[in-house]
Amino acid sequence: MTGHDLVIENGTLVTEDGLLEADVAASDGRISAIGERGSLDGDETIDAGGDHVLPGAIDPHTHHGIYNSLAEDANTESRSDLVGGVTTTGNFFRRPGAYEEIMGDYVEAAEANYRHDYFFSLGLLSFDHVAEIPTIIDEFGITTFKWYMNYKYAAAEKFGVDCEMRDDFGDAFIETLADQDVETTLGYHSENVEITNALAGGNPYVETEADGDAEEESYEVFVEEFPDYAETQSMVAGASLAKQHDYDDSFYAVHVSAGRTADELATLQDAGYEVTGETCTHYLTLTAEECDDRMKVNPPVRHESDKETLWERVADGTISCIGTDHCANTTDEKIGDTIRESKLGFPSTATMLPLILSEGVNEGRIDLERAVEVTSTNTAKAWNLYPKKGTIRVGSDADLIVVDLEETKTVTPELLRSVADYSIYEGREVTGWPTHTVAGGELAYADGEVLAEPGTGTHVDRPV
Repeated sequence: MTGHDLVIENGTLVTEDGLLEADVAASDGRISAIGERGSLDGDETIDAGGDHVLPGAIDPHTHHGIYNSLAEDANTESRSDLVGGVTTTGNFFRRPGAYEEIMGDYVEAAEANYRHDYFFSLGLLSFDHVAEIPTIIDEFGITTFKWYMNYKYAAAEKFGVDCEMRDDFGDAFIETLADQDVETTLGYHSENVEITNALAGGNPYVETEADGDAEEESYEVFVEEFPDYAETQSMVAGASLAKQHDYDDSFYAVHVSAGRTADELATLQDAGYEVTGETCTHYLTLTAEECDDRMKVNPPVRHESDKETLWERVADGTISCIGTDHCANTTDEKIGDTIRESKLGFPSTATMLPLILSEGVNEGRIDLERAVEVTSTNTAKAWNLYPKKGTIRVGSDADLIVVDLEETKTVTPELLRSVADYSIYEGREVTGWPTHTVAGGELAYADGEVLAEPGTGTHVDRPV
């Protein structure tokens, strides 16, 4: 027998080829062997006890460094992530200055504080940013970007840049990405702001005086002001522009919230578009009727019919990836005197995989193999991380989780270990949790205790 640094034994591996009763070993941070049970010897052993072993989950859609410094969020939120089996996060990061000048400090802060691997996806805000794309790829190993259609008429005022994010900007953005010699990805926030601004009575993305009647408004007002068809129309338009540059296979629609958007995504795919769709756990597990200020997010949580359609589209392959749109904030930071004064975003990365297991696998909506695809494998492929991430195979990074599909826990902030003092799922019983999380070949979480120290993660430079 050849010795390895770590062996997970007596588990059922969830691989791209199906379920496999086998042991898996790690050495030097990578998967070094897969073998029959009892055939591998390791300096450290984890007994899976018959539970399933999954590739580490990937949350491609987080916003670290919004309410707190990036250094603070990298520390506390990666600690929380490990509780939920997430071993890699993608941070959507935007700043108006030249990225060539500012990224060094942010990378330094991230490297010193993340407890698992991570990658940046940069929001481009100006034509100057578009011109920087080759430098960003070559110098920082960042190949993934975002176009915020919600800021189409707000960029100049909100960020102090010298342009708005209109279609000429997007055209140059996509054309430049398509011209690169490496695989890139464009995350696209779908929103027709001509519609939403009109329904909101002004631009909600710039500072305005609060409405005197706002205290009488409920969560439903945001569902009405950000209607599903405004998301759907924008997604179709963005995908069409990408296809004109032969870039539709790298076009990624973030946080699809509406059933009709998911249905239209299926129509595009049937017509030959190779676009990728992402939805978030809150759209799969909540409805507008049960939401309050804590769940304020854009796009908003919608209705039961949307939730069930989204699950159907996750199951049939239309929606390929799950994210969370995670923001780390506290109740005092989040909740205002009225729902309009309450802030956007909430913490949720740590509950991503458990909710998919609980509401998806254990409720019979999807099987376990599909759960792994949408929380890990497909995400790694979409964000140019595969096969380094997202799969259990020799040579891939040893990011692995042991999952007990029958373990039920009640969600509390104390369980999740985020900086946040609340959870939008607080009090909810969720069945299906990691018992062990291995990140980069090291045991990072076991039986309720986070073991990984700040700085043990690193940026995933791409192409891999």
